[in-house]
Amino acid sequence: MKTVFDNIKRTVPVIRVNNRDLNLAFYKETLGLKVISEENALAMLGSKSAKTRTDTRLILEESPSMRTRAVDGVKKLRKIVIESPEFTEGFEATSPEGDVFEIVPSQSDTQDIKITEIQLNASNLKDVLAFYVEGFGLNEKNQIVQFPFGQISYFEAQGSDLLTNPEEVWDIEIIEFEVAPEVDLHHIATQLDDLGLAYYVDKKGKILTLTDGQNLEIWFMK
Repeated sequence: MKTVFDNIKRTVPVIRVNNRDLNLAFYKETLGLKVISEENALAMLGSKSAKTRTDTRLILEESPSMRTRAVDGVKKLRKIVIESPEFTEGFEATSPEGDVFEIVPSQSDTQDIKITEIQLNASNLKDVLAFYVEGFGLNEKNQIVQFPFGQISYFEAQGSDLLTNPEEVWDIEIIEFEVAPEVDLHHIATQLDDLGLAYYVDKKGKILTLTDGQNLEIWFMK
């Protein structure tokens, strides 16, 4: 079955944080990213060559402690691997929010960054893998799901917040998948009907959202 994942151009993780300014300093100074724009609680980040909103490769959403809290135990987000032209040697670094990033030097002449892997912890591996493999027919090997942009790797873990709704804690909140303009998201929605998956698609067919097996929001956007 041909699905929306056959037309993914790139992925954009959205990470919920407590103090945006403190975290932005880390993303800029340590990871070499650039703030493209800030809109209300959101900060859009990209490479040093980024110019517009479409160049966004990672989003931070500030969520104060009055309505959100730190994760109790293990986070869903284990690590994000970024291929970057800003560095000649690889390294790992941890954000003020406790999110781990691995920087890998670019293997091409591009000035853009590329997220090549998202590593996630999960207590219910069968359910999260079934979302992609049984639901969408993607390939999985050794708990790694392959996508056009790279891969999402799953690691078995235990933690009281691994199934918590993403708006409640400072952790990865959304994985946005950017699809090609010609993709008909309303048609994709009919396939989801056949799979029995709950979803939302707007009238203009610009965004399709659903939730995976560990309460992580999945957005398909044009």
